[in-house]
Amino acid sequence: MKTRMASPLFDLSGRRALITGSSEGIGFAMAEGLASHGAEVVLNGRDLGKLQAAVETVRAQGAVASACNFDVTDSDAVTAGTRSKRISVR
Repeated sequence: MKTRMASPLFDLSGRRALITGSSEGIGFAMAEGLASHGAEVVLNGRDLGKLQAAVETVRAQGAVASACNFDVTDSDAVTAGTRSKRISVR
């Protein structure tokens, strides 16, 4: 089990990060890394089953994580999905 890293140079406590394509692979590794530095992570992917499993894995590591299932190529879906999690897209 991974533990939260303590680093004064890289503290994401109080921040929320949306990571697209994060149900597996590089996106999942990014979600784990951001979470290990204190970020609340919102995982995104198209396969709801894989996405939920990824969220549970991150939560088991002691992080705050949630799922947001939408297709990033659909602008209306992105708007609706990010609103539901109160994420500001810049």
